[in-house]
Amino acid sequence: MEKANLLIKSRNIFTGTDDIPFEGFIAVHGNRIIKTGNLQQVHPYLSEKTKVLDYEDQLVMPGFIDAHMHYFCGVFQSSKYMCRELFQAKSEQECVEMIRAFGEKNPQLDKLSGMGWFPPLWDDKTAMPSRRSLDEIEPERPVYLLSADGHTFWLNTKALKACGITKETEVSFGAIGKDENGELTGLLYEIEAEETANSLAFQLPENHAEEMILDFNNKLLAKGITATTDMSVNPEPVGDFSEYALAKKMEERGELDVRLNLYPSMGLIPDTNKVEKLREEYDTDKLRVAGLKQFIDGVSSAYSAYLLEPYSDKPYFTSSPCYPYEIYRDCITHANSKGFGVRLHAIGDGAIRLGLDAIQYAREHSGNTLVRNCLEHLEAIDPMDLPRFRELDVTCSMQPLHMPPTAYEKLIRLGEKRCRYQWPFRSLLDQNAALAFGTDFPVAPYDPLQSVHDAVTRRDEKGEEIKINPCEKISLAEALRAYTAGSAYSIGMDHKLGTLEEGKLADLIVLDKNLFDLEPAEIPNANVILTISDGKIVYQKEKDKAAK
Repeated sequence: MEKANLLIKSRNIFTGTDDIPFEGFIAVHGNRIIKTGNLQQVHPYLSEKTKVLDYEDQLVMPGFIDAHMHYFCGVFQSSKYMCRELFQAKSEQECVEMIRAFGEKNPQLDKLSGMGWFPPLWDDKTAMPSRRSLDEIEPERPVYLLSADGHTFWLNTKALKACGITKETEVSFGAIGKDENGELTGLLYEIEAEETANSLAFQLPENHAEEMILDFNNKLLAKGITATTDMSVNPEPVGDFSEYALAKKMEERGELDVRLNLYPSMGLIPDTNKVEKLREEYDTDKLRVAGLKQFIDGVSSAYSAYLLEPYSDKPYFTSSPCYPYEIYRDCITHANSKGFGVRLHAIGDGAIRLGLDAIQYAREHSGNTLVRNCLEHLEAIDPMDLPRFRELDVTCSMQPLHMPPTAYEKLIRLGEKRCRYQWPFRSLLDQNAALAFGTDFPVAPYDPLQSVHDAVTRRDEKGEEIKINPCEKISLAEALRAYTAGSAYSIGMDHKLGTLEEGKLADLIVLDKNLFDLEPAEIPNANVILTISDGKIVYQKEKDKAAK
Protein backbone atom coordinates (compact mmCIF):
# COMPACT_ATOMS: atom_id res chain seq x y z
CA MET A 1 0.00 0.00 0.00
CA GLU A 2 1.26 3.45 -0.90
CA LYS A 3 2.02 5.75 2.00
CA ALA A 4 1.01 9.39 1.96
CA ASN A 5 3.73 11.97 1.72
CA LEU A 6 1.07 14.58 2.60
CA LEU A 7 -2.04 14.06 4.70
CA ILE A 8 -4.66 16.72 5.38
CA LYS A 9 -7.15 16.37 8.23
CA SER A 10 -10.25 18.44 8.93
CA ARG A 11 -13.67 18.19 10.49
CA ASN A 12 -15.00 19.80 7.31
CA ILE A 13 -13.95 18.18 4.02
CA PHE A 14 -16.13 18.94 1.00
CA THR A 15 -15.26 16.42 -1.70
CA GLY A 16 -17.85 17.65 -4.20
CA THR A 17 -19.48 14.23 -4.33
CA ASP A 18 -21.84 14.96 -1.42
CA ASP A 19 -23.82 18.02 -0.37
CA ILE A 20 -22.22 18.48 3.05
CA PRO A 21 -18.66 18.25 4.41
CA PHE A 22 -17.50 15.30 6.51
CA GLU A 23 -14.81 14.76 9.13
CA GLY A 24 -11.82 12.86 7.85
CA PHE A 25 -8.62 13.08 5.83
CA ILE A 26 -7.19 13.39 2.34
CA ALA A 27 -4.07 11.30 1.70
CA VAL A 28 -1.76 12.42 -1.11
CA HIS A 29 1.10 10.50 -2.67
CA GLY A 30 3.07 12.37 -5.32
CA ASN A 31 0.58 14.36 -7.34
CA ARG A 32 -2.47 12.17 -6.71
CA ILE A 33 -5.06 11.52 -4.04
CA ILE A 34 -4.68 7.94 -2.80
CA LYS A 35 -7.42 7.96 -0.16
CA THR A 36 -10.30 10.06 1.09
CA GLY A 37 -11.79 8.65 4.26
CA ASN A 38 -12.77 8.95 7.90
CA LEU A 39 -10.16 9.12 10.63
CA GLN A 40 -10.55 5.44 11.56
CA GLN A 41 -9.05 4.61 8.15
CA VAL A 42 -6.02 6.86 8.35
CA HIS A 43 -3.32 4.69 9.92
CA PRO A 44 -2.38 2.50 6.92
CA TYR A 45 -1.46 5.64 4.97
CA LEU A 46 0.88 7.14 7.56
CA SER A 47 4.64 6.75 7.77
CA GLU A 48 7.38 8.61 9.60
CA LYS A 49 7.85 10.69 6.44
CA THR A 50 4.21 11.74 6.11
CA LYS A 51 3.60 15.45 6.56
CA VAL A 52 0.34 15.83 8.48
CA LEU A 53 -1.65 19.08 8.39
CA ASP A 54 -4.61 19.38 10.74
CA TYR A 55 -7.09 22.10 9.80
CA GLU A 56 -9.63 21.38 12.55
CA ASP A 57 -12.89 23.20 11.61
CA GLN A 58 -11.58 24.91 8.48
CA LEU A 59 -12.96 23.87 5.09
CA VAL A 60 -10.98 21.62 2.75
CA MET A 61 -12.32 21.42 -0.80
CA PRO A 62 -11.25 20.96 -4.44
CA GLY A 63 -9.37 23.82 -6.08
CA PHE A 64 -11.49 26.26 -8.04
CA ILE A 65 -11.46 25.88 -11.83
CA ASP A 66 -12.27 29.05 -13.75
CA ALA A 67 -14.22 27.79 -16.75
CA HIS A 68 -14.08 31.08 -18.65
CA MET A 69 -11.10 33.40 -18.44
CA HIS A 70 -8.99 35.31 -20.96
CA TYR A 71 -5.77 34.24 -19.29
CA PHE A 72 -3.11 36.01 -21.33
CA CYS A 73 -5.13 39.22 -21.50
CA GLY A 74 -5.47 38.82 -17.75
CA VAL A 75 -1.71 38.52 -17.32
CA PHE A 76 -1.30 41.95 -18.89
CA GLN A 77 -4.33 43.52 -17.26
CA SER A 78 -3.39 42.48 -13.74
CA SER A 79 0.02 44.10 -14.17
CA LYS A 80 1.44 47.57 -13.64
CA TYR A 81 1.18 48.15 -17.40
CA MET A 82 -2.59 48.42 -17.23
CA CYS A 83 -4.91 51.18 -16.02
CA ARG A 84 -7.96 49.51 -14.45
CA GLU A 85 -9.24 52.54 -12.53
CA LEU A 86 -11.66 53.21 -15.39
CA PHE A 87 -14.15 50.79 -13.80
CA GLN A 88 -14.80 53.54 -11.23
CA ALA A 89 -15.28 56.38 -13.72
CA LYS A 90 -18.69 58.05 -14.08
CA SER A 91 -18.00 60.08 -17.23
CA GLU A 92 -15.77 60.42 -20.27
CA GLN A 93 -13.87 63.25 -18.59
CA GLU A 94 -13.14 61.13 -15.51
CA CYS A 95 -11.73 58.43 -17.77
CA VAL A 96 -9.55 60.94 -19.58
CA GLU A 97 -8.21 62.31 -16.30
CA MET A 98 -7.40 58.81 -15.07
CA ILE A 99 -5.50 58.04 -18.28
CA ARG A 100 -3.68 61.37 -18.11
CA ALA A 101 -2.53 60.57 -14.54
CA PHE A 102 -1.57 57.02 -15.55
CA GLY A 103 0.47 58.36 -18.48
CA GLU A 104 2.29 60.88 -16.31
CA LYS A 105 3.10 58.14 -13.79
CA ASN A 106 4.44 55.87 -16.56
CA PRO A 107 6.48 57.99 -19.00
CA GLN A 108 8.51 54.89 -19.95
CA LEU A 109 5.55 53.14 -21.59
CA ASP A 110 5.31 53.30 -25.38
CA LYS A 111 1.51 52.83 -25.23
CA LEU A 112 -1.23 53.36 -22.67
CA SER A 113 -3.74 50.56 -22.12
CA GLY A 114 -6.80 50.57 -19.90
CA MET A 115 -10.10 48.85 -19.29
CA GLY A 116 -13.38 49.51 -17.53
CA TRP A 117 -15.19 52.45 -19.11
CA PHE A 118 -18.90 51.72 -19.37
CA PRO A 119 -21.48 54.37 -20.39
CA PRO A 120 -24.48 52.46 -18.89
CA LEU A 121 -22.93 53.24 -15.49
CA TRP A 122 -22.01 56.84 -16.30
CA ASP A 123 -24.00 59.83 -15.08
CA ASP A 124 -24.98 60.46 -18.70
CA LYS A 125 -25.90 56.94 -19.79
CA THR A 126 -26.39 57.92 -23.43
CA ALA A 127 -22.94 59.47 -23.87
CA MET A 128 -20.26 57.83 -25.99
CA PRO A 129 -16.63 58.95 -25.84
CA SER A 130 -14.44 60.26 -28.68
CA ARG A 131 -10.81 59.99 -29.75
CA ARG A 132 -10.54 63.77 -29.54
CA SER A 133 -10.64 63.87 -25.73
CA LEU A 134 -7.80 61.34 -25.64
CA ASP A 135 -5.83 63.24 -28.29
CA GLU A 136 -5.90 66.33 -26.10
CA ILE A 137 -4.06 64.63 -23.24
CA GLU A 138 -2.01 62.07 -25.20
CA PRO A 139 -1.25 62.97 -28.84
CA GLU A 140 2.06 61.06 -29.12
CA ARG A 141 1.49 57.60 -27.63
CA PRO A 142 -1.24 55.15 -28.72
CA VAL A 143 -4.08 54.84 -26.20
CA TYR A 144 -6.17 51.64 -26.13
CA LEU A 145 -9.14 51.60 -23.76
CA LEU A 146 -11.36 48.52 -23.65
CA SER A 147 -14.91 48.83 -22.34
CA ALA A 148 -15.93 46.98 -19.18
CA ASP A 149 -17.82 44.32 -21.16
CA GLY A 150 -14.90 43.83 -23.56
CA HIS A 151 -16.90 44.54 -26.72
CA THR A 152 -15.88 48.11 -27.57
CA PHE A 153 -12.47 49.77 -27.87
CA TRP A 154 -11.94 53.51 -27.48
CA LEU A 155 -8.75 54.66 -29.21
CA ASN A 156 -6.94 57.90 -29.79
CA THR A 157 -5.78 58.91 -33.27
CA LYS A 158 -2.31 57.44 -32.73
CA ALA A 159 -3.79 54.03 -31.87
CA LEU A 160 -6.14 54.10 -34.87
CA LYS A 161 -3.10 54.63 -37.10
CA ALA A 162 -1.19 51.82 -35.36
CA CYS A 163 -4.15 49.51 -36.07
CA GLY A 164 -4.25 50.60 -39.72
CA ILE A 165 -7.84 51.77 -39.38
CA THR A 166 -9.10 54.42 -41.78
CA LYS A 167 -12.50 55.74 -42.86
CA GLU A 168 -12.44 53.10 -45.61
CA THR A 169 -11.89 50.13 -43.25
CA GLU A 170 -14.77 47.64 -43.33
CA VAL A 171 -15.68 44.66 -41.15
CA SER A 172 -18.29 41.96 -41.67
CA PHE A 173 -19.49 42.07 -38.07
CA GLY A 174 -19.41 45.02 -35.70
CA ALA A 175 -18.48 48.51 -36.85
CA ILE A 176 -15.81 51.18 -37.10
CA GLY A 177 -17.27 54.20 -35.30
CA LYS A 178 -17.90 57.32 -37.41
CA ASP A 179 -19.62 60.61 -36.67
CA GLU A 180 -22.28 62.36 -38.75
CA ASN A 181 -19.54 63.72 -41.03
CA GLY A 182 -18.01 60.30 -41.65
CA GLU A 183 -14.99 61.01 -39.43
CA LEU A 184 -13.57 58.30 -37.17
CA THR A 185 -14.76 58.56 -33.56
CA GLY A 186 -12.09 56.22 -32.20
CA LEU A 187 -14.66 53.55 -31.26
CA LEU A 188 -14.39 49.97 -32.51
CA TYR A 189 -17.41 47.77 -31.97
CA GLU A 190 -17.27 43.98 -31.58
CA ILE A 191 -14.66 41.31 -32.10
CA GLU A 192 -13.76 41.67 -35.75
CA ALA A 193 -13.23 45.42 -35.52
CA GLU A 194 -11.31 44.96 -32.25
CA GLU A 195 -8.96 42.23 -33.45
CA THR A 196 -5.82 44.31 -34.13
CA ALA A 197 -6.40 46.58 -31.13
CA ASN A 198 -6.62 43.52 -28.87
CA SER A 199 -3.28 42.26 -30.17
CA LEU A 200 -1.50 45.60 -29.76
CA ALA A 201 -3.09 46.74 -26.50
CA PHE A 202 -2.29 43.66 -24.42
CA GLN A 203 0.89 42.32 -25.99
CA LEU A 204 3.18 41.12 -23.21
CA PRO A 205 6.49 43.03 -23.04
CA GLU A 206 9.11 40.48 -24.07
CA ASN A 207 11.60 41.20 -21.29
CA HIS A 208 9.00 40.93 -18.53
CA ALA A 209 6.53 38.34 -19.84
CA GLU A 210 7.65 35.41 -17.67
CA GLU A 211 7.73 37.59 -14.57
CA MET A 212 4.19 38.79 -15.35
CA ILE A 213 2.89 35.25 -15.85
CA LEU A 214 4.40 34.09 -12.54
CA ASP A 215 2.94 37.08 -10.74
CA PHE A 216 -0.52 36.45 -12.19
CA ASN A 217 -0.35 32.73 -11.35
CA ASN A 218 0.51 33.58 -7.75
CA LYS A 219 -2.50 35.89 -7.56
CA LEU A 220 -4.77 33.12 -8.89
CA LEU A 221 -3.36 30.57 -6.44
CA ALA A 222 -3.99 32.96 -3.56
CA LYS A 223 -7.65 32.94 -4.59
CA GLY A 224 -7.70 29.14 -4.69
CA ILE A 225 -7.78 28.88 -8.49
CA THR A 226 -5.77 25.81 -9.49
CA ALA A 227 -6.91 25.59 -13.12
CA THR A 228 -8.17 28.10 -15.63
CA THR A 229 -8.74 28.78 -19.32
CA ASP A 230 -7.53 31.09 -22.04
CA MET A 231 -10.48 31.92 -24.27
CA SER A 232 -9.62 33.40 -27.65
CA VAL A 233 -10.86 36.93 -28.26
CA ASN A 234 -10.35 36.70 -32.04
CA PRO A 235 -12.72 35.43 -34.74
CA GLU A 236 -9.90 33.51 -36.45
CA PRO A 237 -6.79 31.63 -35.18
CA VAL A 238 -4.29 34.40 -35.92
CA GLY A 239 -0.87 35.26 -34.51
CA ASP A 240 2.19 33.22 -33.67
CA PHE A 241 0.84 31.87 -30.35
CA SER A 242 4.07 32.97 -28.70
CA GLU A 243 2.30 33.13 -25.32
CA TYR A 244 1.59 29.40 -25.59
CA ALA A 245 5.26 28.73 -26.28
CA LEU A 246 6.32 30.86 -23.34
CA ALA A 247 3.96 29.00 -21.01
CA LYS A 248 5.37 25.70 -22.27
CA LYS A 249 8.92 26.75 -21.38
CA MET A 250 7.73 27.64 -17.90
CA GLU A 251 5.92 24.32 -17.56
CA GLU A 252 9.05 22.43 -18.56
CA ARG A 253 10.91 24.25 -15.77
CA GLY A 254 8.20 23.31 -13.27
CA GLU A 255 6.95 26.91 -12.92
CA LEU A 256 3.38 26.52 -14.16
CA ASP A 257 1.42 25.77 -10.99
CA VAL A 258 -1.95 26.85 -12.43
CA ARG A 259 -3.27 24.38 -15.00
CA LEU A 260 -3.92 26.21 -18.25
CA ASN A 261 -6.53 25.02 -20.75
CA LEU A 262 -6.20 26.75 -24.11
CA TYR A 263 -9.07 27.59 -26.45
CA PRO A 264 -7.82 29.12 -29.72
CA SER A 265 -10.35 30.43 -32.22
CA MET A 266 -12.48 27.96 -34.18
CA GLY A 267 -12.20 30.21 -37.23
CA LEU A 268 -14.74 30.77 -40.00
CA ILE A 269 -14.03 27.85 -42.30
CA PRO A 270 -14.05 24.11 -41.49
CA ASP A 271 -10.26 23.74 -41.35
CA THR A 272 -8.51 22.61 -38.16
CA ASN A 273 -5.02 21.91 -39.52
CA LYS A 274 -3.44 24.76 -37.59
CA VAL A 275 -5.14 24.02 -34.29
CA GLU A 276 -4.50 20.28 -34.63
CA LYS A 277 -0.78 21.06 -34.65
CA LEU A 278 -1.25 23.23 -31.57
CA ARG A 279 -3.07 20.38 -29.84
CA GLU A 280 -0.19 18.01 -30.56
CA GLU A 281 2.31 20.50 -29.15
CA TYR A 282 0.34 21.42 -26.04
CA ASP A 283 -1.09 18.25 -24.52
CA THR A 284 -0.24 17.77 -20.85
CA ASP A 285 -2.22 17.96 -17.62
CA LYS A 286 -0.68 21.40 -16.99
CA LEU A 287 -0.88 22.97 -20.47
CA ARG A 288 -3.25 21.73 -23.14
CA VAL A 289 -5.35 22.80 -26.09
CA ALA A 290 -8.72 21.76 -24.70
CA GLY A 291 -11.03 22.94 -27.49
CA LEU A 292 -11.98 25.87 -29.72
CA LYS A 293 -13.77 29.18 -29.17
CA GLN A 294 -16.04 31.36 -31.30
CA PHE A 295 -18.52 34.24 -30.91
CA ILE A 296 -22.16 34.05 -31.96
CA ASP A 297 -23.19 37.53 -30.78
CA GLY A 298 -22.12 40.53 -28.72
CA VAL A 299 -23.60 42.08 -25.58
CA SER A 300 -27.01 43.49 -24.73
CA SER A 301 -25.55 46.74 -23.36
CA ALA A 302 -24.43 47.59 -26.91
CA TYR A 303 -27.54 46.08 -28.57
CA SER A 304 -25.33 43.45 -30.22
CA ALA A 305 -26.71 40.45 -28.31
CA TYR A 306 -28.82 38.51 -30.80
CA LEU A 307 -32.46 38.21 -29.65
CA LEU A 308 -35.42 36.16 -30.82
CA GLU A 309 -37.68 39.21 -30.42
CA PRO A 310 -36.83 42.93 -30.57
CA TYR A 311 -35.21 44.83 -27.71
CA SER A 312 -37.78 46.34 -25.36
CA ASP A 313 -36.14 49.75 -25.59
CA LYS A 314 -35.29 49.48 -29.29
CA PRO A 315 -38.40 48.18 -31.10
CA TYR A 316 -38.01 46.32 -34.41
CA PHE A 317 -34.32 45.56 -33.66
CA THR A 318 -33.08 42.09 -32.68
CA SER A 319 -29.42 42.45 -33.77
CA SER A 320 -27.98 39.49 -35.68
CA PRO A 321 -25.42 36.73 -35.23
CA CYS A 322 -21.81 37.57 -35.97
CA TYR A 323 -21.86 35.25 -38.98
CA PRO A 324 -24.45 33.17 -40.88
CA TYR A 325 -25.75 30.00 -39.23
CA GLU A 326 -24.13 27.84 -41.92
CA ILE A 327 -20.65 28.93 -40.77
CA TYR A 328 -21.30 27.73 -37.22
CA ARG A 329 -22.99 24.54 -38.42
CA ASP A 330 -20.14 23.53 -40.72
CA CYS A 331 -17.26 24.63 -38.49
CA ILE A 332 -18.66 23.00 -35.35
CA THR A 333 -19.39 19.76 -37.19
CA HIS A 334 -15.85 19.66 -38.57
CA ALA A 335 -14.30 20.59 -35.21
CA ASN A 336 -16.28 17.90 -33.37
CA SER A 337 -15.33 15.31 -35.99
CA LYS A 338 -11.67 16.10 -35.24
CA GLY A 339 -12.20 15.73 -31.49
CA PHE A 340 -12.44 19.42 -30.62
CA GLY A 341 -15.22 20.57 -28.34
CA VAL A 342 -16.32 24.14 -29.00
CA ARG A 343 -17.22 27.01 -26.70
CA LEU A 344 -19.58 29.58 -28.15
CA HIS A 345 -20.13 33.08 -26.80
CA ALA A 346 -23.94 33.35 -26.74
CA ILE A 347 -25.63 36.03 -24.64
CA GLY A 348 -29.00 36.67 -26.29
CA ASP A 349 -31.74 34.04 -26.55
CA GLY A 350 -31.43 34.12 -30.35
CA ALA A 351 -27.70 33.34 -30.15
CA ILE A 352 -28.35 30.56 -27.66
CA ARG A 353 -30.98 29.02 -29.95
CA LEU A 354 -28.62 29.24 -32.93
CA GLY A 355 -25.76 27.66 -30.94
CA LEU A 356 -27.92 24.78 -29.78
CA ASP A 357 -29.21 24.21 -33.32
CA ALA A 358 -25.67 24.12 -34.73
CA ILE A 359 -24.44 21.75 -32.00
CA GLN A 360 -27.44 19.48 -32.54
CA TYR A 361 -26.57 19.29 -36.23
CA ALA A 362 -22.93 18.53 -35.34
CA ARG A 363 -23.95 15.73 -32.96
CA GLU A 364 -26.02 14.16 -35.72
CA HIS A 365 -23.39 14.49 -38.45
CA SER A 366 -19.88 14.67 -36.93
CA GLY A 367 -19.65 11.07 -35.78
CA ASN A 368 -18.37 12.20 -32.39
CA THR A 369 -20.76 12.74 -29.49
CA LEU A 370 -18.08 12.52 -26.77
CA VAL A 371 -16.63 16.00 -27.17
CA ARG A 372 -17.53 18.66 -24.60
CA ASN A 373 -19.39 21.53 -26.24
CA CYS A 374 -20.30 24.60 -24.18
CA LEU A 375 -22.29 27.76 -24.55
CA GLU A 376 -20.76 30.74 -22.78
CA HIS A 377 -22.53 33.44 -20.72
CA LEU A 378 -26.17 32.48 -21.45
CA GLU A 379 -27.55 35.66 -19.95
CA ALA A 380 -31.13 35.34 -21.26
CA ILE A 381 -32.51 31.94 -22.26
CA ASP A 382 -35.84 31.18 -23.87
CA PRO A 383 -37.48 28.61 -21.56
CA MET A 384 -38.23 26.41 -24.57
CA ASP A 385 -34.49 25.77 -24.85
CA LEU A 386 -33.83 24.79 -21.23
CA PRO A 387 -34.25 21.00 -21.77
CA ARG A 388 -31.96 21.01 -24.81
CA PHE A 389 -28.76 21.50 -22.79
CA ARG A 390 -29.12 18.11 -21.15
CA GLU A 391 -30.42 16.47 -24.32
CA LEU A 392 -27.42 17.70 -26.33
CA ASP A 393 -24.88 17.44 -23.47
CA VAL A 394 -24.05 21.15 -23.77
CA THR A 395 -22.44 22.66 -20.69
CA CYS A 396 -23.77 26.01 -19.48
CA SER A 397 -20.63 28.03 -18.75
CA MET A 398 -21.75 31.09 -16.78
CA GLN A 399 -20.30 33.93 -14.73
CA PRO A 400 -22.32 34.97 -11.64
CA LEU A 401 -20.23 38.14 -11.24
CA HIS A 402 -21.82 39.57 -14.40
CA MET A 403 -25.28 39.40 -12.86
CA PRO A 404 -25.38 42.14 -10.16
CA PRO A 405 -24.02 45.10 -12.17
CA THR A 406 -26.12 44.46 -15.28
CA ALA A 407 -29.34 42.89 -13.97
CA TYR A 408 -31.34 46.10 -14.22
CA GLU A 409 -29.82 47.07 -17.55
CA LYS A 410 -31.22 43.73 -18.75
CA LEU A 411 -34.65 44.75 -17.47
CA ILE A 412 -34.54 47.85 -19.68
CA ARG A 413 -33.17 46.01 -22.71
CA LEU A 414 -35.26 42.82 -22.49
CA GLY A 415 -38.31 43.57 -20.40
CA GLU A 416 -39.63 41.78 -17.33
CA LYS A 417 -40.95 38.66 -19.09
CA ARG A 418 -37.64 37.71 -20.70
CA CYS A 419 -35.71 38.62 -17.55
CA ARG A 420 -37.47 35.80 -15.73
CA TYR A 421 -34.88 33.52 -17.38
CA GLN A 422 -31.91 35.83 -16.90
CA TRP A 423 -28.95 33.75 -15.59
CA PRO A 424 -31.35 30.87 -14.74
CA PHE A 425 -29.02 28.72 -12.61
CA ARG A 426 -31.84 26.95 -10.75
CA SER A 427 -33.88 26.21 -13.87
CA LEU A 428 -30.86 24.74 -15.64
CA LEU A 429 -29.93 22.49 -12.74
CA ASP A 430 -33.55 21.38 -12.46
CA GLN A 431 -33.24 20.26 -16.08
CA ASN A 432 -30.08 18.30 -15.12
CA ALA A 433 -27.92 20.54 -17.29
CA ALA A 434 -24.17 20.67 -16.64
CA LEU A 435 -23.32 24.02 -15.02
CA ALA A 436 -19.80 25.49 -14.94
CA PHE A 437 -18.73 28.75 -13.32
CA GLY A 438 -15.96 31.20 -14.19
CA THR A 439 -15.30 34.92 -14.01
CA ASP A 440 -14.52 36.11 -17.56
CA PHE A 441 -11.51 37.97 -16.14
CA PRO A 442 -10.44 40.63 -17.02
CA VAL A 443 -14.07 41.61 -17.67
CA ALA A 444 -14.89 40.74 -14.02
CA PRO A 445 -12.54 40.11 -11.06
CA TYR A 446 -11.06 36.63 -10.57
CA ASP A 447 -12.94 36.13 -7.29
CA PRO A 448 -14.48 32.66 -6.87
CA LEU A 449 -15.97 33.30 -3.42
CA GLN A 450 -17.76 36.45 -4.56
CA SER A 451 -19.04 34.45 -7.55
CA VAL A 452 -20.35 31.74 -5.24
CA HIS A 453 -22.00 34.39 -3.06
CA ASP A 454 -23.74 35.97 -6.06
CA ALA A 455 -25.08 32.61 -7.26
CA VAL A 456 -26.33 31.65 -3.80
CA THR A 457 -27.86 34.99 -2.80
CA ARG A 458 -28.65 36.74 -6.12
CA ARG A 459 -27.98 40.05 -4.41
CA ASP A 460 -26.40 43.15 -5.91
CA GLU A 461 -23.33 45.05 -4.75
CA LYS A 462 -25.44 46.90 -2.17
CA GLY A 463 -26.66 43.65 -0.65
CA GLU A 464 -30.16 44.06 -2.03
CA GLU A 465 -31.90 41.08 -3.58
CA ILE A 466 -32.26 41.23 -7.36
CA LYS A 467 -36.04 41.33 -7.66
CA ILE A 468 -36.42 39.97 -11.18
CA ASN A 469 -35.95 36.26 -10.49
CA PRO A 470 -34.71 35.46 -6.96
CA CYS A 471 -36.15 31.97 -7.49
CA GLU A 472 -33.03 31.19 -9.56
CA LYS A 473 -30.83 30.97 -6.43
CA ILE A 474 -28.92 27.75 -5.95
CA SER A 475 -27.47 26.07 -2.86
CA LEU A 476 -23.92 26.51 -1.62
CA ALA A 477 -23.02 22.93 -2.53
CA GLU A 478 -24.38 23.42 -6.05
CA ALA A 479 -22.43 26.65 -6.51
CA LEU A 480 -19.19 25.07 -5.28
CA ARG A 481 -19.69 22.09 -7.59
CA ALA A 482 -20.28 24.42 -10.55
CA TYR A 483 -16.93 26.06 -9.81
CA THR A 484 -15.10 22.73 -9.40
CA ALA A 485 -16.65 19.55 -10.82
CA GLY A 486 -18.79 21.42 -13.35
CA SER A 487 -15.85 23.39 -14.66
CA ALA A 488 -13.72 20.23 -14.80
CA TYR A 489 -16.44 18.61 -16.91
CA SER A 490 -16.55 21.59 -19.26
CA ILE A 491 -12.82 21.35 -20.03
CA GLY A 492 -12.87 17.56 -20.37
CA MET A 493 -10.85 16.96 -17.20
CA ASP A 494 -13.54 15.58 -14.90
CA HIS A 495 -11.78 12.21 -14.82
CA LYS A 496 -8.78 13.92 -13.21
CA LEU A 497 -10.03 17.08 -11.48
CA GLY A 498 -13.00 18.71 -9.80
CA THR A 499 -13.65 16.40 -6.83
CA LEU A 500 -11.54 14.98 -4.01
CA GLU A 501 -11.58 11.30 -4.94
CA GLU A 502 -9.05 8.52 -5.03
CA GLY A 503 -6.96 8.52 -8.18
CA LYS A 504 -7.57 12.15 -9.07
CA LEU A 505 -4.90 14.82 -9.23
CA ALA A 506 -4.24 16.47 -5.88
CA ASP A 507 -5.53 20.00 -6.51
CA LEU A 508 -7.19 21.26 -3.34
CA ILE A 509 -7.53 24.29 -1.13
CA VAL A 510 -8.21 25.16 2.50
CA LEU A 511 -10.39 28.10 3.58
CA ASP A 512 -10.07 29.79 6.96
CA LYS A 513 -13.82 29.40 7.53
CA ASN A 514 -16.28 26.63 6.91
CA LEU A 515 -18.57 28.15 4.30
CA PHE A 516 -21.39 25.84 5.33
CA ASP A 517 -21.49 27.45 8.79
CA LEU A 518 -21.63 31.02 7.44
CA GLU A 519 -24.51 33.26 6.59
CA PRO A 520 -24.48 33.59 2.77
CA ALA A 521 -23.60 37.29 3.00
CA GLU A 522 -20.36 36.33 4.80
CA ILE A 523 -19.07 33.98 2.08
CA PRO A 524 -16.84 36.62 0.38
CA ASN A 525 -15.15 37.28 3.74
CA ALA A 526 -13.59 33.82 3.83
CA ASN A 527 -9.95 33.53 2.78
CA VAL A 528 -7.87 30.85 1.11
CA ILE A 529 -5.06 29.87 3.49
CA LEU A 530 -3.55 26.95 1.56
CA THR A 531 -3.49 25.95 -2.10
CA ILE A 532 -2.12 22.62 -3.29
CA SER A 533 -1.59 21.97 -7.00
CA ASP A 534 -0.36 18.64 -8.32
CA GLY A 535 0.27 17.52 -4.76
CA LYS A 536 2.56 20.47 -4.01
CA ILE A 537 1.92 23.38 -1.64
CA VAL A 538 1.99 26.40 -3.96
CA TYR A 539 0.36 29.03 -1.75
CA GLN A 540 0.33 29.37 2.01
CA LYS A 541 -1.07 32.30 3.95
CA GLU A 542 1.36 33.56 6.56
CA LYS A 543 -0.92 32.86 9.53
CA ASP A 544 -1.57 29.28 8.40
CA LYS A 545 -0.17 27.48 11.45
CA ALA A 546 -1.23 24.00 10.36
CA ALA A 547 1.04 24.07 7.30
CA LYS A 548 4.17 25.19 9.15
